[in-house]
Amino acid sequence: MIEKVQFRNFKAYRSLDLELEPFTVLVGPNASGKTTLLEGLHLLSVVASNLLTGGWSYWPGPLFQSHGSRASVEIEAVGKWTGIDGSVTAYSPLEPVQKEELILPFWLRGKVGRDGFRVQGSQRGAPHALPFSLAPNSGGLQSDVDYSQLVLLREALSATAILRFVPSLLAAPSYSDEVVPSLASDGRGLSSVLANLKLSQDEVFTEIEVALKEIVPSVRRIRIERAAVEQTAVRTISLDDKRHEVPEKRTLWGNQVVFDMKGAKGVAPDSAGEGTLMVLGLLTALMGPSKPRLVLLDDIELSLHPAAQSRLIAALRAIQKRDLGVQIIATSHSPFILNDLDPKEVRMTFLAENGFARCEKLTAHPEFEKWKGLMAPGEFWSSVGEDWIGRLGEATPNE
Repeated sequence: MIEKVQFRNFKAYRSLDLELEPFTVLVGPNASGKTTLLEGLHLLSVVASNLLTGGWSYWPGPLFQSHGSRASVEIEAVGKWTGIDGSVTAYSPLEPVQKEELILPFWLRGKVGRDGFRVQGSQRGAPHALPFSLAPNSGGLQSDVDYSQLVLLREALSATAILRFVPSLLAAPSYSDEVVPSLASDGRGLSSVLANLKLSQDEVFTEIEVALKEIVPSVRRIRIERAAVEQTAVRTISLDDKRHEVPEKRTLWGNQVVFDMKGAKGVAPDSAGEGTLMVLGLLTALMGPSKPRLVLLDDIELSLHPAAQSRLIAALRAIQKRDLGVQIIATSHSPFILNDLDPKEVRMTFLAENGFARCEKLTAHPEFEKWKGLMAPGEFWSSVGEDWIGRLGEATPNE
């Protein structure tokens, strides 16, 4: 569970210090830094997962550094993992390296309890000089932390899902040759994941179905049907001592989700509505086999009616109550979502005149105490907007 994040020179955030709740929602205008915050947390997860397994971690250099900055990019998370207080920082200790493209190396440092560790992925100009040994104090790892604790930390940080669902991909039939099918961040593979749950964990499938019906009452049942899936593979053939790549289409039999709705059976997924599909995708991500500990969700309103948005928040809180380790950080443009939140769970983003993003708690508004008993959080946000953040002064640390 992440309790606080610190960004330095990451995209629009030149210097950000922000506390997070188990359920945190970011609101603000378009292009004000909401999604950037999600991307930073996801980057930290990927860097930690790669480096703590002896992999490498290089990313496009100019795309991550704040505009005009040549200083190190740093993303730090402070919190509690596996029951132990700790901190993890992904940082770029070097300037971008010019290989086939300009790339930026990331290293990792942190603490578990009072003991520290550091992982250095590779040396300057040698981004593929790995894998290295993760045995204590050898290769790229310097650590006073027990190795088993590092493994647990890696597993906790790796269990991060960033979700940006595309309705057409959620609705598409899918085929998987994985032992346990997985759901992609854009929604691909939903039918395969649900088909596998129906066969091997029917009780989980039923829980997802019940939760969906609570949020979208017009849904009566989720069914899984067989469906043809077209795939294109590239086959290499040799002809006259030359190798040729030939595209080859084939038809595989996969699965498709079908809904029984109020007054209609066998409704195709692309006819059931975007909101229904996106809620099903979110519930599957949270309750399915991947079991993420940190869920980063763009646009939590999911094309839902305001009443359904309220039921969605209630369902997510029920999931968190049942699984105490799940943390949800989401973006939104909906005041109806905020009305079902505690004011301390709301963060507001704002793009300053200098081009850098700022992020503040809703409760930091100078008149919040005066109005908190008279307005719901969504009403207060709609009333005051975000411009007040720019008037807090240049000394704000959350920029």
